[in-house]
Amino acid sequence: MQFEQQEEVNLYFHQEATFWKEIYTRGDVYSGIHQQRHERVLEWVEQLGLKAGSQVLEIGCGAGFLSLALAERKFDVHAIDSVGAMVEQTRQHVKEAGMTEQISVDVGDITSLAFQNESFDLVLAIGVIPWIERPDIAIKEMARVLKPGAHVILTADNRARLNIWLDPLRHPLLLPLKRLAKFLLHHSRLRRYSVGDVGSHFHSSRFIDKNLMSSELVKVKSVTLGFGPFTLFNRSILSDASGLKLHHRLQRLAERGIPLFRSTGAQYIALAQKKPARSFEETTATQKSASDAASVQ
Repeated sequence: MQFEQQEEVNLYFHQEATFWKEIYTRGDVYSGIHQQRHERVLEWVEQLGLKAGSQVLEIGCGAGFLSLALAERKFDVHAIDSVGAMVEQTRQHVKEAGMTEQISVDVGDITSLAFQNESFDLVLAIGVIPWIERPDIAIKEMARVLKPGAHVILTADNRARLNIWLDPLRHPLLLPLKRLAKFLLHHSRLRRYSVGDVGSHFHSSRFIDKNLMSSELVKVKSVTLGFGPFTLFNRSILSDASGLKLHHRLQRLAERGIPLFRSTGAQYIALAQKKPARSFEETTATQKSASDAASVQ
């Protein structure tokens, strides 16, 4: 069941590869939010102050725009995607940019990364978590390949996003019922899952934070980003220009920490750090404290 759904997701991205390539050049609200997410992620990367030659893993490279931006910052980039069409797009863009020495591109699975433990100075999974069934396993894998003290930046589709609460057909309380109905129909063989059924999973910021913590990743900062597109019965109620203007206005309120808006952006972006390895002295002190406590008992 889980395998079939992931296969449908991969087929969806294969068929929609051009859409996800053009999203960084279009002027609609949905595209504008993704463009702003791209810029915010790069801002956070620059604030980390990584050295040239740092090992960076991008999971879900899509058309390769983020990988190219990372390579321009003199990092050694390893880009993977589960969809062959996306991998080919990235390879083509890397070749056109003359960066084949700085960027390696391969098919890969976020829940079973083909890399050694503690290999990377930074791991990014932008727009990936919403499309997989087991984000807990994915986050543990990202933590595994991070060096001690290194960072991960990931995004999730925010369950508390403002725009879906305002459309009766997209209301989050109805989503479980819709998925249950599709599951029962599929299980009874009355219908099969299709590309038209593919949709991202919404997660709460608390769920993401909990999984970061359980993977020994310490959250450094987070933000919700993106307001719109606003719809009624799945039909847009604003023009692209008006929708973008409203998005930017509400985003400013969110950045100022205004209640309601600060937690209801469409995207939840989190930066977390892997706990540094303990020194020999710290390990010895911890063991001694435990021994002393045991002797007292």
